[in-house]
Amino acid sequence: MSANDVPRPTGSDTKAVDALRIWGTLQPAAPSRVLTAGDLSCEWSEGSVRNLRWRGVEVIRGIAYLLRDTSWGTAPCKVDGFEVDQTPDQFVAHFVLTMQLGEGTLRASASVRGDASGHFEFKVDAVTDLAMSTNRCGLVVLHPAAAANAPLDIEHTDGAIETSCFPAHISPGQVAFNIRRLRHEPLPGLSVDCRLEAELPHDPLGKFEMEDQRNWSDASFKTYVASLLDPWPYALEAHRHYVQQVSVSVVDSRVVDQPGDQTSTRLPRVVMGSATGHRMAAIGLGVPLHLHRMTPAENRAVLTLKPVWLVAEADASQASELQTQLAALYRLAQACKALVQLDVICPTDEKPEVIAARVVVACQLAGLEPAAVRACPAPYLKSYQPSDHWPEGPGLDAYATAFAEAFPHASVGGGMLTYFTELNRKRQAPASLDFIGHTTTPLVHAADDVSVMQTHEALASITASVRAIWPDLAYRLGPVTIGMHRNPYGAHTAENPARQRVAMAPDDPRHQAAFGAAWLVGYAASVQQAGIEVLSFLHTHGVSGPTLREDMPRWEPGACVPAWRVLHQLVRASGCCLHGLSGLPDQVAGLAWVSTKGTRHLLLANLGAEPLQASLEGSWMVSDLSTPCPAQTPDPASQPKTLTTGVLHFSAYQVLSLTQ
Repeated sequence: MSANDVPRPTGSDTKAVDALRIWGTLQPAAPSRVLTAGDLSCEWSEGSVRNLRWRGVEVIRGIAYLLRDTSWGTAPCKVDGFEVDQTPDQFVAHFVLTMQLGEGTLRASASVRGDASGHFEFKVDAVTDLAMSTNRCGLVVLHPAAAANAPLDIEHTDGAIETSCFPAHISPGQVAFNIRRLRHEPLPGLSVDCRLEAELPHDPLGKFEMEDQRNWSDASFKTYVASLLDPWPYALEAHRHYVQQVSVSVVDSRVVDQPGDQTSTRLPRVVMGSATGHRMAAIGLGVPLHLHRMTPAENRAVLTLKPVWLVAEADASQASELQTQLAALYRLAQACKALVQLDVICPTDEKPEVIAARVVVACQLAGLEPAAVRACPAPYLKSYQPSDHWPEGPGLDAYATAFAEAFPHASVGGGMLTYFTELNRKRQAPASLDFIGHTTTPLVHAADDVSVMQTHEALASITASVRAIWPDLAYRLGPVTIGMHRNPYGAHTAENPARQRVAMAPDDPRHQAAFGAAWLVGYAASVQQAGIEVLSFLHTHGVSGPTLREDMPRWEPGACVPAWRVLHQLVRASGCCLHGLSGLPDQVAGLAWVSTKGTRHLLLANLGAEPLQASLEGSWMVSDLSTPCPAQTPDPASQPKTLTTGVLHFSAYQVLSLTQ
């Protein structure tokens, strides 16, 4: 399917128009079914289980059966034949999973069972019609990120018991190996036992491993079938059945009071507090390669935005393309009066000193004087396990030293041009650096709305881990986008011509919609206490750039995505004193600051699809930032405002800007 084949709603199709306005796609959000058995409950959706709870406490975040291709892409899953038998004390659901790769089709009979005693099972019997290669096929179990630093008992495949704990700071490698059973306590007196069993073509023990998914900004610890230490990809034999099962048992020795009538009509009350001692980071904008391809509409949007920093990629392997990129970057930086951070991708067939000298000459020819530089050898754009053999050639320190000598007046950075995962696995020495940096993506493992929003929960752990490793360096984060800009884990990113929710895809439709604006607010709010020097979002051009698609509601030539409104607000807040916020509903993220003119600002976002309300202290002028920017008035300061006293009303993924 090409982009021209994507269905477009008519003006009278209000449901389709609303779907595009909120999510940027006509793909329906995955429906879910709540299954309950006494005090045990879970949500079943698209063949997976989410939020396994006991008496309201999340004991397991999720369980799913996945088929990954040889680039770690996840095969789409079709679910048929869902049937459920539910009584007050038990539920049993049966369904069929069908997944397809280029080599063949996998079909699986699956069941989910739960009872009021606290026992839960997820069982899958899978068979393929043809032999196929896979990096992973089978069950994965997610423990919530809130388990960090909690005790963990591990039973290994040989029966040995290990007393351990979930890591506090993010582990660069696997947390545990050769797993048969895991036991932890989400709360004192509440014990959760999780047994994992699997038939595998290459491993008679059917072992599992655990990794710290906070590396990828997933809000979980993932226990997956098969070992990354064994050879992969591996082959699934045609017509052979592979049975796998996860069994969870909950034992609760707590004394729990019987709940009374908790009904209350009182709304959460949002109150702006005192200064936190932190300031808003300087806000930057990402500049991918091929800046010369920027359209006039994209150029106008960037000039109106006036970001504090342009964080720009440059490929030093091709002299002509390097010169073209730097010349376009100079013109753009001059026009919007932005500082430039130059992130240089370096070939490995030349010495770092030679590459740095060539980049200096190219900058001089373009008239560009970058205020910051960072160099990364091209092979480091791919990911390696800590135990893997890293590519031969000069290390990151050699590149930092060479560029520091070549650019004596620029700040010199280290880290990775990809994600925290790679930074955590290849920890650069701080001696020759002024700052450390990386970016994140929410689309490595899942692309559903809930998982993408939950990635905010991992950001505090990411920033704390960076601060623990490099306590004395400045910290730069970004450019951050919903779409996956690069895939360090496979040959390429995923294609998404139908504009759906696709893991590892660079073109995520939610960037175009209210969801994208809310996600950006949630991200900024999650890292506000980390003391970040430069925080960069979105791109100057391309699929994560400013302009609205022609099939989107309220499109007009030059119109910008709702997230561009949010970015305007953040740019204007750069360097401002941040203030505390109390009384936010669970589903709402927010930032508060005071401008240099003394104006009080709130930026609030509903991070869910359900509408909600909150009460407000005082009278505020309110504007809606969750709609597209008209071409001529993209600055939120020029948007219509209404005086609000008392109650705020949030629609799905709505972003509100308040001033006082």
